Amino acid sequence: MTVAGRPEQGRRIARALRRAGLLAGLALGGLTAGGLEPGGQARAQAPAPIIRNSVTFVMTQAVVQPARSAGGPETLVQSPRTALPGDVLREELTLRNVSGGRLARVEVAVPVPRETQFSGGVTPDTARWRVSYSVDGGQTYSPRPQRQGTGPAGEPRLEPAPPESYTHVRWVLTDLRADEAVKLWFRVKVRPPG
Repeated sequence: MTVAGRPEQGRRIARALRRAGLLAGLALGGLTAGGLEPGGQARAQAPAPIIRNSVTFVMTQAVVQPARSAGGPETLVQSPRTALPGDVLREELTLRNVSGGRLARVEVAVPVPRETQFSGGVTPDTARWRVSYSVDGGQTYSPRPQRQGTGPAGEPRLEPAPPESYTHVRWVLTDLRADEAVKLWFRVKVRPPG
C-alpha cells in the first residue's frame, strides 16, 4: 500500500506491527514486510495468519467510503492500493484460537499506524471483552486516557487525551473458546503529508 505517493508508509506500518509482535509474515491489506515492488505498488496477496501463544492473527485494511445518500450504508473497499490524506481506514484484526482448548484472558494490542490517527470508531465493549487505549506508545492503557494539561491559573492538571493522540488500541478478552474466531476493528484517518 502506498499513501498519497509515499511508498515508505507501508514499510513503516510493517515495522510498527513487527515491533508490536504482530507481523511475522502477516499481510496488512495485501502488504507484507517486504511486499512493496519498485514504485511503491503493493504485491497482491492474501493476508497470511501468524500464530502466537496458540492464537492466529490476521490483519486486514479497508477504505471506508461514506454513504451515497442520507441514511444509506457506507461502503468498505478491501485491501486498498492507495489511500489519500483524509481517507478513513478500517483496521480489522481476526483472532482464532488454535490451541484445541479454551484460552483464558487473551490480550491483543495494535499500534495505530504512523501515518494515521485514531478516528474514534472501534469494536465496542461487550460482556466478553473490554477496549482500552494508550497515548504513550503502549506503555499504559485506559478506557479514557488522560494527559497532562494546564488549568486556568497555570496549574498542572490531568485532562482527557484527544482520540487523535492515541498510539495503540487494546482489547482484553475474558476467554477464547477452542477454534473460535473473533473480529475486532478500529478506524484511523490518513494524515496529510508533513
